[in-house]
Amino acid sequence: MSKKILLQTLFVILFSITVNSLSAQKSSEKIKNEITNAMKTWNAATKSANVDQCMALFDDSENIMLIGSDNGEINKGKEQTKEWLTQLFGFASFSWEMDSINIDLNGKTAWVFVEGTMIVEFKKGGIKRTPYRFTGILIKKKGEWKWRLFNGSIPRGE
Repeated sequence: MSKKILLQTLFVILFSITVNSLSAQKSSEKIKNEITNAMKTWNAATKSANVDQCMALFDDSENIMLIGSDNGEINKGKEQTKEWLTQLFGFASFSWEMDSINIDLNGKTAWVFVEGTMIVEFKKGGIKRTPYRFTGILIKKKGEWKWRLFNGSIPRGE
């Protein structure tokens, strides 16, 4: 009789572990989809060269950073970031073909690594396509994923 109870208990434990694991996987996938959608929203805002939309996608902290791929493109805080985006969007808009998106998360903090192609559309005409990578840290506030750090780079040799 005790063997039967032991087997039933073991089955209930294994079943609970499996259900909890599947539930956690579904939750993780849901959050990764939210983050992917936040990156698509960022992509649309930069493609339309909308500074205010871009700034709304950053955390409201003064500790935000936007780091571009060129020398001197290190912007700390809202004021520097907004100034730089305004200057940048004065001559071009930017978007990305995101070929590979990797997301890791821990609670309300997520890390992203994206590889793909940056498309620069110049206001005076012309388009430039460049291999590009970006990494970032996003945090979830009031139900939305916001950038805390964006760091873009052109792979060496490009």
